[in-house]
Amino acid sequence: MQEKQGKFHYAWLILIAAICIQGGIIGVLVNCTGVIFSAIIKDLGFRSGDLSIYYTIRAFLQAAACGTTTKLFLNKNPKVVMTGLATLGLAGYVGMYFYSSLWQWYFSGILVGICMSCVLVVIPVVLNNWFAVKNGMVIGIAMAASGLAGAVFSPVLSKLILTMGWRKTAVFNGMTGFLLIAVPSILLLVRTPEEMGMKPYGWDQVKKEETARKETVTEKKSWTMPSSMFYLCAISIIVAGIMTQFGNQLPILAQSVGFSISVGAMVTSCNMVGNVFGKLAIGVLADKIGIFKSINITSVIIAASTIMLLFSGTSPVMMYAGALLLGLVYSMGTTVPPLVFMDVYGPDEYKGHLSRFQAYNSVVMALASSALPYIYDFTGSFNGALILGFIFAVLPIVTFRIVKTKADKIKNA
Repeated sequence: MQEKQGKFHYAWLILIAAICIQGGIIGVLVNCTGVIFSAIIKDLGFRSGDLSIYYTIRAFLQAAACGTTTKLFLNKNPKVVMTGLATLGLAGYVGMYFYSSLWQWYFSGILVGICMSCVLVVIPVVLNNWFAVKNGMVIGIAMAASGLAGAVFSPVLSKLILTMGWRKTAVFNGMTGFLLIAVPSILLLVRTPEEMGMKPYGWDQVKKEETARKETVTEKKSWTMPSSMFYLCAISIIVAGIMTQFGNQLPILAQSVGFSISVGAMVTSCNMVGNVFGKLAIGVLADKIGIFKSINITSVIIAASTIMLLFSGTSPVMMYAGALLLGLVYSMGTTVPPLVFMDVYGPDEYKGHLSRFQAYNSVVMALASSALPYIYDFTGSFNGALILGFIFAVLPIVTFRIVKTKADKIKNA
């Protein structure tokens, strides 16, 4: 096979495609939902928990479709698959222009859930195919795109809602997400460098150690991780990431203490800035000090953020700061899983475990997406959810230490 590796490698265009796709699906179609929904609740009088069932349905469909979508992407034309998913996301938002009953938003949850089913497995796998080095960094960059898109579009959407209403704004949001997904998929996306007669980026760097690498892979294949290890990893990651479902409630939290839609949108933007920084930081740190030490640092910051939000009262500055730091929690549901499973199972075996985990994770997040807002509906306060968030942030420090200890013991046996 002829190696086509010059000064510029096509892998960087793959990263650009991944950034656009992640930004379009998660950043625009998912992370900006709370801004639009806060306006819908105010206009139509829905309870927060009732409308948030949309998030539950969306997450369940993401879980149900994850395996099928991944297989289609890996075995069929990826450009057609991604364009089809983008069309479903667009339809989910265009439909909102005509909606007036709760069940109609639940139907959109089905469409958007299927649309978002690809990102948690497909993007890390494609990036790992194209990059032989700097995997943590590039996965972190791609995943951070969702936070950047959310930070940019949240205040834009709040202004559009004020000028032309939430219905037209929903259509605008859907069209933006569609273009960010479909255009780079059609123009740039390729599953593996081998399909273009290329080697992954960094191949020259690693092929000098090819003999040692092959011996390491052989050794890793001989590892026999007990089934309990998968569940321990899964529980640790799921607990760490539960508060990602609180992000959509931040505009409602702001409104509940008397702030305007514009302030709520700014809180979401701060949260998305933290999202960007957290994913970039944990990806870079994972390459430098290892994924488990990186998780410990992130967990401490997330715990601090829940305390800040809990005691923010009517202080917008405290709320902005708490939302900013809480944004680091998104790395737990996106950047962390592929890096943890790669560390525990090795580069040849992690894909199946990652796909299986994402199905379980989506189910739990589906339940959490409704449970957290219902705490507000039944108590009139988000304090209970924030206290739980503190607990969820602290527990992974213990559980991931157990994962690391057990994995090292098995590898070194």
